[in-house]
Amino acid sequence: MLIGVFSDIHDNLDNLQKALAVFKSRNVDSLIFCGDFCSPIPSRVVGGEFDGDVHVVFGNGDGDRFAISNIAKTQYPNLKLHGEYAELEFDGVKVAVTHYPFYAQALARTGDYQAVFSGHTHEQTEERFGDCLWLNPGEVLGWKGSPTCAIYNTETNSAEIIAL
Repeated sequence: MLIGVFSDIHDNLDNLQKALAVFKSRNVDSLIFCGDFCSPIPSRVVGGEFDGDVHVVFGNGDGDRFAISNIAKTQYPNLKLHGEYAELEFDGVKVAVTHYPFYAQALARTGDYQAVFSGHTHEQTEERFGDCLWLNPGEVLGWKGSPTCAIYNTETNSAEIIAL
């Protein structure tokens, strides 16, 4: 199963459209968003343009969580809001998601997950803690460098970073 992983949009809709185009062209099944839509507008774009489930954790830059929650409840039920932490399973593969790398690394060290995803730093990182992959897909925004996203493969427990 292929899962699109992205983080830190910060309202950059142009780069968000590029990430969504990559995910669609690669036939990903679900998306994982690691936080920081900023305004509610990107949540509308993601919910409206991606047909599968979009698992969302909030970051420190999601100012109007009430509006984002309302959008998910009333317009785009494919937006699955998990608060600040998510524990998910795809094809028997256990995944944890949080915005913050400090917590993600701690979760990866537990050995309870095959993969843990986070954002926040705007810098792509891929590291192994035993058999667990910890991945920060970088940023959609493009503030600290080239915008990136990732595609995670549950069968190989590996990820591909993609420049937008």
